Amino acid sequence: MGTFASLFRKSGVGVPEEKKEEFRNSIEKLFQAGGMMEMEQVQLCGKKAVTIKKASMHDYGMDFYYNYFEDDYWENAGFSSKSGNVWSGKIGWREFHQVVVAAYVLESLYIDGASVVMVSGNLVNSQAYIGWINYLFQKRCPQKNNDPWELFEALHDQMDMDLDRYDWGELVEDVYGLIGYYDIKAVLEGTTASEKEFDRFIDYEELDEKDSKMNFFSFLKKLKISVDKFHKESDWGESEQLSFIVEMLRSYYKQYNMSVDISKKYKDKNMETICLLAALTDAPAYVFKVISETYDVDFWELWEQVKDVAKRKRLLYDREIPQETISVPTMDFFGVTSDDMILFWGYDKSIQFSQELKNWFANLKSRFENIIKSEYIVDNPLYWILDLMEYADENYYHVYTFSDFFKESMEHLNDRHFLALWKIYDEMLHDPVMEEAGSVVFVPEEPEYEHVGLHYFGTPPRRRLKTNWDMIKKEERNNKARVTFRRYMALLENRKLRKDIFGF
Repeated sequence: MGTFASLFRKSGVGVPEEKKEEFRNSIEKLFQAGGMMEMEQVQLCGKKAVTIKKASMHDYGMDFYYNYFEDDYWENAGFSSKSGNVWSGKIGWREFHQVVVAAYVLESLYIDGASVVMVSGNLVNSQAYIGWINYLFQKRCPQKNNDPWELFEALHDQMDMDLDRYDWGELVEDVYGLIGYYDIKAVLEGTTASEKEFDRFIDYEELDEKDSKMNFFSFLKKLKISVDKFHKESDWGESEQLSFIVEMLRSYYKQYNMSVDISKKYKDKNMETICLLAALTDAPAYVFKVISETYDVDFWELWEQVKDVAKRKRLLYDREIPQETISVPTMDFFGVTSDDMILFWGYDKSIQFSQELKNWFANLKSRFENIIKSEYIVDNPLYWILDLMEYADENYYHVYTFSDFFKESMEHLNDRHFLALWKIYDEMLHDPVMEEAGSVVFVPEEPEYEHVGLHYFGTPPRRRLKTNWDMIKKEERNNKARVTFRRYMALLENRKLRKDIFGF
């Protein structure tokens, strides 16, 4: 059980050697921009705490299980230097999920040839993910599989793919996707079943007689009629009929342009009609499926004779024209505000903080300056800092200090500037207003609630969650206290922003 993602491609196909280093750098940037974090255990002076840092590339690759935006962890995921591939376990259904799927989509863009991302056995439409990728890398990548037929054709002979169980309609984004979907449906289930799928995508009430999609289906039906008519009326035997149709269509698809030479005379007028309708439908697979049904031959045996030339004419032509692409900012991709992006300020130029957050920064600066002016003394700063980190996790749940700031603090253990920042944190953690706000995720501490809430094996923590963390309401998880503390820690970690506000 659970949600799993993977990238399906033909066996042996991967990122080309000359693109591997670029892909390695790009995947690290994507995981970091997506909030993937490594977690480190700290155990000193009898205190235990967890610190986090942006996931980074190591000799072995990348390995993490916590996402900053989701504020939760799943099974490990990352990148393998040995295989050069993205990998993952269970990924949930929120931000962790989005980032991992985006990573697989990015890998698919680097692969030469057909590939598709799957989540729990379902095909993924990559458009939204490519929009975020375009934003991160300032690219204009179009959706790779805008014609599902190309993907289906490339993967149909994979032994472990049961192609008829997938919803190929998930990949439909434009007219080519629509035609490709009906190609696949026809090959899998027959042309009659494919025609019945028309209702799934077309609203008859909004169609007029000149609508291109309606014409497409009209041409398909006429094609079937013409092939059947030729089959029944021709003086040739079936074998000769079939050979002639295949050769005629092969000759058409082999030419570069889309025009049909109607001046060419055939012995049977039905032949001219078949060739013309094949051009108008622009659906080679569907055309040859009609022929295979009419002459009772295996489609793939027939397709083998023409697959090297049987491509969509209009699609090949349109690909020479720059395609419209989308760009999706990180904040839109995750549905967060600029105020939630403190950690990424300075890296993402689109971040514009609200006036409310700016006022909070000003208040923090004033508090910091007042503490610096005072004669504030800490007898045992190491124990005190560790106690604050442990207290934050126990009393507000998963409020982590960043590893780099923790190490900075250890290197400047008696520096009044760093101690002042921790003093502000101390005051916030013990503020009654914050304590009340943070309590919404825990079971009340009164005796009557002793057996209520999340069950723990072994020794339970001092405060027990009401239920599993991923099941607690988003507004309760994002209570005022936790949001404030997470933003404060992000501010201290972001050295550039910290210097702007506190001067160091």
